[in-house]
Amino acid sequence: MKELLAIVESLRATRGDPNGKSPVENFGFISCANAVRIKHVPFYEPCLILVLSGRKTIMEGRLPIVCETGDILSVPAPASFDLRNEPDAHTKLYRALIIPFNNDLLGRLVRTHDIAHDSNPLDIQVLKFDRDETLLASVKHYLSSVGDHKLMAHRLMEILLILAGKNKKLLSYVLNEESWSQRVRVLLGEDLTRPWGITEVCGRLATSESTLRRNLKKENTGFRELLYELRLTMALMKLLQTSQPVYQIAYDCGYQSVSRFTNNFRKRFGLPPRQLRESMNESEQKLNLSEHSLNA
Repeated sequence: MKELLAIVESLRATRGDPNGKSPVENFGFISCANAVRIKHVPFYEPCLILVLSGRKTIMEGRLPIVCETGDILSVPAPASFDLRNEPDAHTKLYRALIIPFNNDLLGRLVRTHDIAHDSNPLDIQVLKFDRDETLLASVKHYLSSVGDHKLMAHRLMEILLILAGKNKKLLSYVLNEESWSQRVRVLLGEDLTRPWGITEVCGRLATSESTLRRNLKKENTGFRELLYELRLTMALMKLLQTSQPVYQIAYDCGYQSVSRFTNNFRKRFGLPPRQLRESMNESEQKLNLSEHSLNA
């Protein structure tokens, strides 16, 4: 795990945005020094979560799924879960690597390797994969390919192939087709500071307002709800993965008032943004101390 951590830290130092405005391309990295519980965290695209140190607990229904250091979770989308991140007892840090993927890649995997499976909507769930050295080696290869998009896609498929061999339920994720909600989110995500209106969105999506409202209603949501959720979710990701100050994150996610942003964030995720940010800042300090002790 130390080797994987070293690769991640090297990529963050050499390829991350020096202003802390975005994580390294194609993957995310989470670090915290205190136990943090976040409620109703939405996932808009499926992803893999590799716990590099500490423990992650994800609630699916009433059953907790506990992931220890070296374990991997696959998370379907769209979905929403309660999460708890706990630091490792020795290093005093929780650290995790997040690798997003899309269902088209899984479909290509099935076609390329002619994998027989019975897709079932009931199988679309969070899956846990115990630590496996072959799997960790494939993740290392994936990270070593950052910057080469074709090679990264090839090596991501290798990771998914290994996981599908362990549990074919992963392939049921392909049943989640693109929805109207996803199309709207992609468009809104282009610029969350923009004062979006449904008329403009309908024009960009080449549909009528009545059609869009009807289709979103079928998906148990609405235009304003999507915009509200997306702004808060993007704020959560920025708090977890960048060093931007809270006021800047609030503005970049479409809020003119930091207090309003703080109130909405607390209601949505169960804790104020500054409390989450403080745990992130402390983790960076402890991370430096931990790495110094390893090198001493």
